[in-house]
Amino acid sequence: MPTERRGPVVLIGFDAGDPDLIERWTGEGHLPAIASLMARGTWTRTGGVDLLCEHGIWISLFGGVSWAQHGFHFFRHPVIGSYGLTLARGADFEVKPFWNELAGTGRKVFVLDPPDTGPVPGLSGWQVSEWATHSHYPPLSLAAIPAGAVGEIERRFGPREPIGETIGATVEQDRDTLERLLARVARKGKAVRDLLAQDRYELIAVTFAEAHTGGHQVWEYRRDAKGDGPRPAAGLGDGLLRLYQATDREIGALVAALPETADVVLVSSVGFYSSYPTEELLDSFCRSLGYHVAPGSGPAPEGRRSLIGMLRGLVPASAREIVNRLLPISIQSRLVSEKFAASADWSRTTAYSTPGYYTGTIRVNLRGREPLGTVEPGAEYEAVLDRLEADLHALRDAESGLPVVARTVRTRAVLPPPVNDLVPDLLVFWGEHDRPLTRVRHPRLELRQAPHAFHRGSHHTTTGFLVASGPSVRTQGRVDDVSPLAVAPTMLQLLGLPVPARMREAALAEWLVTPAAGTGPL
Repeated sequence: MPTERRGPVVLIGFDAGDPDLIERWTGEGHLPAIASLMARGTWTRTGGVDLLCEHGIWISLFGGVSWAQHGFHFFRHPVIGSYGLTLARGADFEVKPFWNELAGTGRKVFVLDPPDTGPVPGLSGWQVSEWATHSHYPPLSLAAIPAGAVGEIERRFGPREPIGETIGATVEQDRDTLERLLARVARKGKAVRDLLAQDRYELIAVTFAEAHTGGHQVWEYRRDAKGDGPRPAAGLGDGLLRLYQATDREIGALVAALPETADVVLVSSVGFYSSYPTEELLDSFCRSLGYHVAPGSGPAPEGRRSLIGMLRGLVPASAREIVNRLLPISIQSRLVSEKFAASADWSRTTAYSTPGYYTGTIRVNLRGREPLGTVEPGAEYEAVLDRLEADLHALRDAESGLPVVARTVRTRAVLPPPVNDLVPDLLVFWGEHDRPLTRVRHPRLELRQAPHAFHRGSHHTTTGFLVASGPSVRTQGRVDDVSPLAVAPTMLQLLGLPVPARMREAALAEWLVTPAAGTGPL
């Protein structure tokens, strides 16, 4: 039976709240609400193998399920049993959020904008998804339970206002995006407080996403601990700080409106660092070094750019963007899949890169897993990974002479089994760079890439931020880093509910004053 609760359990999502910036700006007094939670509770960073891929982090956080099991790592995924590709979103993977465990208990929930997560049937209360979240591709649909919740939030929050990133924006466009996001976070905060004042809920889960979209948009203007951005400030040098302060104000106002008995958990997903897309470089790497063999050919001659690279170079990025916008998403997806499946002589290919704008993903053409696999599991598989890693770490920036690959990770060596076949075999983390990598040298050849259509100068780190505060939480200050998978079972423990067996990470019982009863695995 559930234990008695004195007050609500509250989860506040701070989408892409950079832990370096949070720690710096709380210390400098710029983020008083978050600083207060830290001073009165326990805080840390999240990290480890379950933050290796940014795309699946929210469903892992909410569901307590490793990406090793659900497999979501990028919006274009391989189709198992073929060499095709398909579009994917977190909501497609049916990872149940922890509040699913409240179904049938009669406890009321208030859930607003959980990234990549739709409303859960069978719950009492109020759920709205995709009202004001970070932009996605493919776009996600607004959904609510009950359906009337949309009208209610529209009356208080205004019409739905999707605000996406604008690649290649002018300074004026960036300034406009920033101001719209600042206004949106304030409206959202007020709407949440107004709605919560109308009823009592045992679980409140709200995510603020403005610092994610806006963080990308103003990253190159930044003035912060990571240095001056490469673009002139143009009055936007404090754009990041303003976004964080606006989010902090709404967090503070929400916490102030809660009863003193509330337990509050604040979690960010990932941070930021300077980087540009390297998708074409990795594709060219695999082809030029003979891993990915083109149809009707031997290994690509030294220095030859990939077919994809040559075609991209012939068509200006602006024209490609126009064409992409004109085609329905389903047709775009089918064309990309067909093109990729026809891109190789699979009977001679040993490894190939799958789509990934920033973090590189490589699959071994493994016998027994791929339709025309050429590499035997075991020693031969490991030998291919050995060669790939040696070649990747030999790459140097043609301009600076410095290494361009920061690290490589063999997923099946670090992830808990069983590992979903969707998971790539090798992850490639490129070093931080504040300009596009257009020319990269290998001891045997030079690789080149044209500017990517998604010409954005920021990507995400593999760390997040976590703080908990309230009557059930110990005041311990900074503690050792934890897995993001610990968030979901800890929320259930705070709610006095059992932790389902699908959640393999233990709750953070050492954070809590008195662990709730009946919280072992089902």
